[in-house]
Parts: sequence; structure tokens; C-alpha cells
Amino acid sequence: MTMPMTRALYRRSFDDGWLDVLTGLGLVLIGLAWLADQIVLGALVPAALAPFWTIGRRALVEPRLSSPQFGSAQQAKTRRALTGWLIFGAGVGLTELAFLIFVNRGGTGLGGVGNVAVGIPAILVGLGLFAGLMLGAKRFAAYGLFAIGLGLAGAWTGTDRPGLLILLSGVLVLACGGALLARFMMRYPMTGDEDA
Repeated sequence: MTMPMTRALYRRSFDDGWLDVLTGLGLVLIGLAWLADQIVLGALVPAALAPFWTIGRRALVEPRLSSPQFGSAQQAKTRRALTGWLIFGAGVGLTELAFLIFVNRGGTGLGGVGNVAVGIPAILVGLGLFAGLMLGAKRFAAYGLFAIGLGLAGAWTGTDRPGLLILLSGVLVLACGGALLARFMMRYPMTGDEDA
């Protein structure tokens, strides 16, 4: 069983904004790839950014505040939750792909489904952003709601560029993350005593 102090420390360990910056940057890059009709390149963005999580934590966060070491119970809980989100994400991604193929082949008798299909990627991004709640980063719920709202608004207005909706979702997350990271760095300046 995880102790309340451990849970609180775990939630606070993501308050520096670095997670938001990487997530926002990833969404911006994915959106740009979609706008350039290079959707496959967009799919590579998360893998390309993954190493920067550790690099950024070591360069920006850990010199200011040491990285907490969590017990095996918290690590197991996090691993189970991440596995669940990965399975959910894969299922949602396959559903989106099947739906988009169906709509693009003209196999729909449902009026207006093409408009809804444009908003689906942003809506799915919004659902994925709710994974931040698992880490205790409650602001990710707001990011998720914004992306879902953007997807619905895009479908309602009839936009034809889902990449733009993803890009705009990423800009919000990136801007908020940049502000959080700047505040963190000002609140906890490096003292110069750290060994490089």
C-alpha cells in the first residue's frame, strides 16, 4: 500500500512543467507533420522525444531538486497504469484508423460523418491527455478538455485539417508547460555548487 506522503510527493514530482513541454512539443510536431501530409513522420515523434525526458530532467530539474526515488509499490502501480493507458491508446488508435479508412473510402451512409472524422484525432489526443491525471498532473484534464472541445469545434465548423487541431492543442500545452518550467527555474535557481 502506498503511503499518503509518497502519493503526494509523486504528484508533486511532475509540477516542474517538463512533462508539459515535451507533450506540447510532441503535439506541435505531430500537427505539423499532419499538415505537411506526413502522418507517418508524426507517428515517430513520441519515440524521437522519449530520450529527452531523461535528458531534460537531468539538465533542468534534478540540479535544482533531487529526483525522488519511489518504492516498489508506487513503481508497480505506475507500471500497471501506464500499461493500461498503452492498451487503451492502441485500441483507440486502431479504432480511429478503421473509422478514417471507412470514411475515406466513401463507405458511409451517415450524413456529416466526414466532418466528425476531422475532429476525431484531436478528440483522441484529448482523451490521451487525461493520462496525466494518473501522474497527479491535474492540469492535464484541462488540456484534454481543450483538445476535445477543439476537435468538436473543428467538426462543427467543417475544418478539413485535423493536423491544425492537433497543432493548436499542442500550442496550449507547450505554452503552459513553458510557463510552469520558467516558474520552476526561477523558484529553484541553480546555486552553482552542483558537480557537472
